[in-house]
Amino acid sequence: MRGRVYNIEGRTIFLAPEQTVCFGCMTRECARERGRKPCLIVAENRTGRSLSPGQVVETETRSLVPQTLLSLLPPFGGFVVGFALAGVFFPVSGDGARGAVGIAGLFLAGLAVYAARKRFPDKSRIHIVRVIQP
Repeated sequence: MRGRVYNIEGRTIFLAPEQTVCFGCMTRECARERGRKPCLIVAENRTGRSLSPGQVVETETRSLVPQTLLSLLPPFGGFVVGFALAGVFFPVSGDGARGAVGIAGLFLAGLAVYAARKRFPDKSRIHIVRVIQP
């Protein structure tokens, strides 16, 4: 990802992405919190490059597989557990009722993942790999 250096605080670099929309929040939360200021991404300057505001830099590309698994597996598991438990506790219920309980489990597990990520956000930071425009 490419971004323009917005602010520097020690090894922590705040970047304004070159793309117009932040896909993390679709720019809604950033606009609410910061008014008209750009959506900022926090990066780390691990190599100690000398940077200044206004420079365009490139950051590492992360694999989306771990994030995808952490986001999708718990709701899927919630559906399976809800479907199975409905069959255990209500053996005469049909597939429709078991499916409804499974969908409720899916939403509850999805809500739990959302609440956990809001309360305990990911602490790892992307890092800058090269300077594109000095």
